[in-house]
Amino acid sequence: MDEPSNKLIGRHSYCTQDVVNLLLVGKAVSNTHNGVITLGAGSDSTQLKGLHYQSEIGFLSLFEHYKSCTVGSYYKQPKYPVWVVCSESHFSVLFTTSEDFFVRNPARFDLIYFNGLGDQDEEIRLTIDTSHKTQGTSKDDDLISPLDLCIRTCWDGASIDWNGSDPLL
Repeated sequence: MDEPSNKLIGRHSYCTQDVVNLLLVGKAVSNTHNGVITLGAGSDSTQLKGLHYQSEIGFLSLFEHYKSCTVGSYYKQPKYPVWVVCSESHFSVLFTTSEDFFVRNPARFDLIYFNGLGDQDEEIRLTIDTSHKTQGTSKDDDLISPLDLCIRTCWDGASIDWNGSDPLL
């Protein structure tokens, strides 16, 4: 943790990023960027601690879309194609069943989405196309699924097809 006084449970009984990182990478660091970022110089400097190695499971956050944090490549490119998604005050999961996902590095691929709070009865399969870029503006964010915004923090400008499922707004 960045500060010894940091807690694992924050305001409103929400888990902090420290506990999320503890669960995903085994270390309670306070941030999602790669390495250590030093702010200031000398005795007045502050170190912001992030990840020091590639995670086995990834992490994406809506906070990155809103420029509140930076999620580094150690989370965006995990060892296994599974991502925990922090969006709208809870967590969900994106994953692919493709065993060679990172070997092939496809421009078009499917991700399965699971939201335990979404009363989800059927599989939601999203097709991500990085070769067909979309151009959105911040004023359009109200009409775009927060999940799409999270996905685009990893695959910039990708088009996202919900394949007949209603986008979750």
